[in-house]
Amino acid sequence: MPGPVRLRTDQVVRIGPLSARIASDVPGFPALHYFSRAAQVPHNTVPDVELWCLSHAAPGLPADTTARARNLASGYYVTDHFGPPVLMSSSGNRIVLVGDRLERLVWPYVVKYLLLRHTTTAGGLFLKAAALATEDGATLIVGRGGAGKSVLLTGLCRNGATFITNSHVVLTDDLVQGVASTMRMRPGPWLDPAATTAALDPRERLVDPYEAFPHHTDAAVPLRAVWIADFRTPDEHEVRQLPPEEAVTIAEQFAFGLNVYRLEEDLLDLCGGDYRAFAAHYGRMRAQLHAAVTSCPTYRVHSNVQLTAHRDRLLQLLCDGGTS
Repeated sequence: MPGPVRLRTDQVVRIGPLSARIASDVPGFPALHYFSRAAQVPHNTVPDVELWCLSHAAPGLPADTTARARNLASGYYVTDHFGPPVLMSSSGNRIVLVGDRLERLVWPYVVKYLLLRHTTTAGGLFLKAAALATEDGATLIVGRGGAGKSVLLTGLCRNGATFITNSHVVLTDDLVQGVASTMRMRPGPWLDPAATTAALDPRERLVDPYEAFPHHTDAAVPLRAVWIADFRTPDEHEVRQLPPEEAVTIAEQFAFGLNVYRLEEDLLDLCGGDYRAFAAHYGRMRAQLHAAVTSCPTYRVHSNVQLTAHRDRLLQLLCDGGTS
């Protein structure tokens, strides 16, 4: 325990394949709002990792010389987000953050780092992707911010598909496992304001998909297809299968968690600063991504799922792989 601390929040949550204890001296620590209630596990669970988020520095914290700790101390958070300096101290399976409003870092950085660390040591691949299931497998939905991934996922899961995750996937041996997070959504006809809570960003609301949709409860689902979400105009519907080389290029830049979240220095620190070890891990992850994407069909989905005719055609694509 990092010094005498009065904990006001103490909860163990599932983050895909691993469990994490989130402890804070802030009551009702807002970072927990970004995890589905389905992610909460009993307090007597022994977690894989611990994250302490404290308002004041505790005595005796181990020094942290990682690149991420240096960046946080300078006020640089992740992917060009800045704020007041944050003290970070990591030792073994415990990470301690000291600063104000640390909920701004738990989901944007720490969750990504923990998934990267897990897949670096245990194998597998961390992806930024939504995922849903039909009877015979999982479909990943990837794309740039604002491409309509959440709206697409919502429309399909309300009409027959089974929810897996809205944002993060761990892919191991072509098996898809999701992270039970809430969904950040902007107001619109797809959103029921009565079933939401306020997000950190005042322009967004939080929806717990494990309460809103039928959800998948098994550990992992075989990967069946990849969709590239590309919503542009309300009336158009076009679904086109992509050549493998195009699909891989898009996935590397918009789904590969290491690239999307700029975690390369974190991986290098996990490798003890050894560039050759970094190259080996990066090469293994990249090869796995290439194999996964080229082993199944990838479609660019340019459609408004709010229109019944479009939604029905997309559900048919989910079920039979066709482009009708």
